[in-house]
Amino acid sequence: MDEIEHLVDETYRHYHEHFEPDKKSPPLVLDSDLEANYPAANGLIYHIQKTASVFVIRTLVSKNIRDDFERILAAPEDYPSLRLLEGGDGELGGQLKFFMVENPSEAEIIHDQLHNRRFPISEELLCNLSDPGFSWWLTKKMAGFQISFTMSVAASAETVKIGPLGDRELALRNFLRFAELVNEAGIEMNIQNEVNRVQFNDCEEFILEELKDVFEFGVITQTFKDIFKILARKTYDFTRLEEVWYYLHELAAVRRFWIQVQYDLNPGET
Repeated sequence: MDEIEHLVDETYRHYHEHFEPDKKSPPLVLDSDLEANYPAANGLIYHIQKTASVFVIRTLVSKNIRDDFERILAAPEDYPSLRLLEGGDGELGGQLKFFMVENPSEAEIIHDQLHNRRFPISEELLCNLSDPGFSWWLTKKMAGFQISFTMSVAASAETVKIGPLGDRELALRNFLRFAELVNEAGIEMNIQNEVNRVQFNDCEEFILEELKDVFEFGVITQTFKDIFKILARKTYDFTRLEEVWYYLHELAAVRRFWIQVQYDLNPGET
């Protein structure tokens, strides 16, 4: 129990001091004049190539954003995966952006999931039952919320597109593990697994709200940390608890990155 609590404490402290986002503030967008102020931190350096109908995210995993940024600007031809020389005579510094991560593995996960993938700008207009799209969707309910893994099952005024957050089978496995841990702690939680969607309900409202914030905003709060401390005291399966803890942090990181990408694509819509 002490080791798990230490894990939660250290992960959250590092996150809170360096990475916790402000829900009310737009993601940081770099100006080329700020090159010298790029952080010496883990993260991603990325370049978005956009046309009228699609965009592609070119990502590079970085252990030191500042150092790698300087190297890229000095010799962009050495980084062909970023495709910086395909955009004509535009300023390279203006094309490059960065995203910090709490844990280096989160940058790897974002890179694996999103690098070089082609995404439609107007997904809702292009996708249908035969091609249900790439995004997950969150629908708020009276006593919980629903996560849909395809657009075809998410049609509601309360539905929010939350982006491509990963493999649905891996997600479902971790959602069920989280519910098991909550139930073992003596708190009722029900997950309804249906075709291409999962519903979270029949649980304490504050737990559902904290979990919903992970999906909607990519936020891991102090309250959510405290929930895991409670779970650590009630379980003997620390491996399962640790796996769920890290999975939710990784999912939150992908969600925050996707929020930033959406802001990059539409900087005036905040």
